[in-house]
Amino acid sequence: MSTSDSPPPPPTSPPPRTLPVPTLTPTPGQLAHAQRRGGRSALLGLGLVGVVALTSPVLGYLEDVGNAREELLGHLSNQARVQADALGVHLLLLEAELARVAEHPMLLPEDGASPAERALLDSAFYHSSLFSEGVALLGPRGERVWSDPPGMSLGVVPITSRPWFQRMLQRKTPTIDLLEGEGGPLVVAVPLVKEGQIKGVLLGEVRTEALPTRSTEETALFLMDARGRLLLPATSRGYQEGFAESLRPLARAPGPLMMGGTRMMGAAAWVGRSELLLVVLEEEETATAGLRSRFLRQLAFHIALLTCTLGLFLVLLRHSYRSLLEAEERLRRQETMAALGTAAALIAHEVKNALNGIQAALSVLRKTPAGSELPVRGLRSQVERLGHLARSLLSFGAPRAALRRNCEMRLLVEDALQAVRMLPESEEVELRTSLEENLTVQGDAALLVSAIDNLVRNAVEAGAVAKDTGLRPAPWVVVNLSREGTDAVLVVEDNAGGVDPRLEPRLWEPFATGRAKGVGLGLPMARTSVEAHGGSLTYTRRPLGSLFTLRLPLESTS
Repeated sequence: MSTSDSPPPPPTSPPPRTLPVPTLTPTPGQLAHAQRRGGRSALLGLGLVGVVALTSPVLGYLEDVGNAREELLGHLSNQARVQADALGVHLLLLEAELARVAEHPMLLPEDGASPAERALLDSAFYHSSLFSEGVALLGPRGERVWSDPPGMSLGVVPITSRPWFQRMLQRKTPTIDLLEGEGGPLVVAVPLVKEGQIKGVLLGEVRTEALPTRSTEETALFLMDARGRLLLPATSRGYQEGFAESLRPLARAPGPLMMGGTRMMGAAAWVGRSELLLVVLEEEETATAGLRSRFLRQLAFHIALLTCTLGLFLVLLRHSYRSLLEAEERLRRQETMAALGTAAALIAHEVKNALNGIQAALSVLRKTPAGSELPVRGLRSQVERLGHLARSLLSFGAPRAALRRNCEMRLLVEDALQAVRMLPESEEVELRTSLEENLTVQGDAALLVSAIDNLVRNAVEAGAVAKDTGLRPAPWVVVNLSREGTDAVLVVEDNAGGVDPRLEPRLWEPFATGRAKGVGLGLPMARTSVEAHGGSLTYTRRPLGSLFTLRLPLESTS
């Protein structure tokens, strides 16, 4: 045996070290983060429960308020109708009293008041309680003929210019309206019609206080004529402009109304045959004060009950959450031990195969004449296999920091291919390459060469297995390096049949392997190295085999 083929002296055995195995046990920071996330989820759930629990009293309160408004509007409508009917009957009584006297044949005011006519009027109306302001007999042109009291006010402007007087002359029917301006008094005018002609007018005036309408502490009454002038109250001072007009829609339908910044509920009714409108208003808050107080008590009770319930729920949830963490901790320990057992079995199997190969090569070496290359090549192959396993385990257990520098991708790929060509399996697999030049990346040459070596090595070993099993008589591996935009793209494709579909979901996990050779660290380490350089490593199933695509960003040049 030549000196160049003699095995190198055995290296000094390093001190034993514990094999690093990936563990699933969370760190304290991860546990704290999980607890905070679980706490936030629990608080969110409790908040939703609280909102749902508080929704019931709120909806009940809103329904009660709606019912109270309906009841209030019904009550106000009845009150307005009753008071309008009472006022209408009173006004009809006044009108009937005046009409009874106006039909007397002795009453002819067109030529003045005779003693007999005065006696008739004094007998009928002297200090009458029906007309609080007094009664007057007017001529056909509105002049005063007689009045009780004698100084009874008829307003400032002429009677004949007032709309109600003109309306009465035109229709020749009694009328009820305001005497002159807003605030009253109220007048009841009955024409004296003789032979189709108006010979005079009997006019009775009534003060507001004498009307059969009553306000209460809760309600307010308003009486207005067809032109929107207020009789009740006696003055509109203090109300905003257009307030009287805002009362008119209540005659069609009762409803809410804003008065002086206060929300009111109102209803209205027409007074008899007159054109007077009686409006009744009440503050909405007064009607709902009892409901609001009851709602606040119910809401306070619900909140107290919900707080106690949530407090108890939090205690139980905290206890359950701690129990869940303990169970998860036990499960992680079991998974860690299972992963340790799997890793140990894979490593032991790989070492055993290599040792069997070395032992077989030594047995052949004893019986082979000096200068034979076959046993030496077998020994080198198995030693390379053990070396690759040791390097993979060391790199996985204690990855070193990347040392960045400008690297030519073609040279990195050629370095990896040179190492792969030394494998015995490379003689059985056709290796085709197409490498583009002048593709510079910023990275650690050793880490990138190792990643590329793992990709090509896996493809070559898979091709050799496919040939040994008869799946592919002529296995091949294609390595293509090219530029795509701002990336250097390395594609490694083979025709070895592809990865087992059951293994694909765990393809990038440590110690996940479906082959008899290897421990499943090559692909995870390759992806970690590539991603540390800002690149990506992906797998694509092809009809004949596998396709791995490695992308790295090119170094920008000025």
